[in-house]
Amino acid sequence: MTNDESVSTRRTARTGIALATVLALGAVCASRASAQVPPRSHWKTLSDANAVPLIVNSMSGDTGPFDPSHVVTLAAGVGGTPAPLASGDEPSLGISSGDSVIPKGTRPCEEPGYWPYTVASSRYPFLVHYHARNEGAMADRVVALLETAWERQIGRQGYTAPPSDQGWCGPDGKFDVFIWRGINTCQVNIVSERFVMEWGGRASFMFVDPWGDYGGKYLAQTMAHEFNHATHAANDWYELPIAFEMSASYVEQFYDGPADPKYVQDFQTRADWALLRNDNYETWYMYGAALYLNFVRDYYFKGDDRFLLDLWVAMRNKPDLFVNSPHFVDAMNALLAPHRETFLDSVVAFARWRYFAGSNDDGKHFRRFPETGTEVTFSRKATLPVAHVMLGTLTHEISPAPMLTGSAYLEVRRKNAAQTSFQLSLELPPSPSARWVVQAVPGLTEGSDGEIVDLHSGTARVSFTSKGSRTLVLTVVPISDFDPYHQTDARYPVSVRIAP
Repeated sequence: MTNDESVSTRRTARTGIALATVLALGAVCASRASAQVPPRSHWKTLSDANAVPLIVNSMSGDTGPFDPSHVVTLAAGVGGTPAPLASGDEPSLGISSGDSVIPKGTRPCEEPGYWPYTVASSRYPFLVHYHARNEGAMADRVVALLETAWERQIGRQGYTAPPSDQGWCGPDGKFDVFIWRGINTCQVNIVSERFVMEWGGRASFMFVDPWGDYGGKYLAQTMAHEFNHATHAANDWYELPIAFEMSASYVEQFYDGPADPKYVQDFQTRADWALLRNDNYETWYMYGAALYLNFVRDYYFKGDDRFLLDLWVAMRNKPDLFVNSPHFVDAMNALLAPHRETFLDSVVAFARWRYFAGSNDDGKHFRRFPETGTEVTFSRKATLPVAHVMLGTLTHEISPAPMLTGSAYLEVRRKNAAQTSFQLSLELPPSPSARWVVQAVPGLTEGSDGEIVDLHSGTARVSFTSKGSRTLVLTVVPISDFDPYHQTDARYPVSVRIAP
C-alpha cells in the first residue's frame, strides 16, 4: 500500500496503514534516499541533510536546568532482546553517530531490552529510555527539552496530550521516548492500531538520536517537532502527509536553534505545485509549507497561534473512525467559515501574500516575533522566484504550467516612463473544472497589497507602480468544491498576452 492521494485511495484508512505510518522530522533527521519504508511511511529521507528546521526562532529562551529529581531506573526488559548489557559491554563515550550498537529495524516497544535504563519526568507523564549508563546525562537533557515542549504545546497552547498507551509500550501508560545512538534520524509512530480516544486518537512513542546530525544545537527543535507529531496522533493519524509536516515545522519556530531557510526556499521555488501536494518526501516542500500556516495565522487570526490546535481538533474523524473525514480542507473550511471564506479563498489570498516573503517583505504581512533573531520568512532565500518580461506586444507562455491550486508569477516592466499601464489577456484551453484568478502586486494605494484583475470581458488594463513594474499572480483553482484526495500532478497551461 502506498501513500497515493489518487481517487483509488480516496479517504478510506485501511488496515495496516496507520500502523505503518511514521512521522519523521526528516527536515532535520534524515539521509537522502527517498524510498518510503515501511509503506505509507512519513520517514523523511533526504541526503546531505546537514540542515536545520524551517522558520526557526527562539520564542522564550532557555529550557532551564536539568531537574535533579528525575528518577532513573533499570528497565525490566520484558519481551525484549537482547538482555540488558553488563557495564563492561557498554559503548564508550567516543562512539560516533554512525556506530549504532542497536540494529536498524529494531522495534523499540517490542524489543525494550536494548534500552535497559529509563529516566522519568517529574513534571509530565513520559519516560526516556536509554541504552547505556554513560548516556544518562543526554537522557536528562532530552527530558528537559521534552518538558519544555510539553509545557508550551500542551500547557500553554492547549494541544491534545498524547494519551496513555495502557502499557503496550514501556512499563506503564506513559509516553515513551527511546534514545537511539547512531540511528541518525527520529520518528514518532503509533503504538498500535487501537483507537484510545473516542474520535480515533492513538497512543504513540518517539525515538531520537540526540548525538546525530540533528541533535546538539538543533535538538530543541527536533524534540518540539516530533512531540507535535505525538499530538497529531492523539487527534487524527489518517491525514494528508503535508498536514503533519507543515504543522510540526510551524511549531519549530518557537524553539531555540539556528535558522536555515532551506525549507522555505524549497517551498517557494515550487509555487507552481498544488498547494497540498504530497511529493513523497522527495524535497523539503511539505516542511516549507509551514509558510502557509504563518499566512493563515496572520491573515485570518491576527497572530493567534491557537488556530492550529483548533484545526487539528476539527480534523478528528467522525462518525467513521476509519475514514479521513473531515480532512484538512474540510477543517480549514470550518475554521474560515466565520470569516466568510473557504480553503480555496485562502489559496488565492496566500498566492498574493507569499510574494511578500523574503526580500519583498514590506512589514505589513508576515508577523515578526518580539524576540531578536533571524526568521527565515524574511531571509533573502525566502524570496519568491519571479520571471519578467519587458512591455511590448507579445505572448508569454507560463512554464512550468501550474497544477491545480498552484500559481505562477510574471513581472511586467515598462520600457520608458511614458508607459503607465498595459493591456492584459490570457490564452488558455477551455476547462470544465478549473478557473483562473489573476492578481497584480504590489498594491497601488495606501493599505493595498494588490488587487484581483477583472478579466470577465476578456481583457483588462493593469497600471504600473511608480517604480515602473507590476507582478501578475496567476492561480488556477477548481470551479467546484475541492477534495485533496482527487488532486493529481496534471498541469494547466496558460499564456499571458500583453500589449502597451
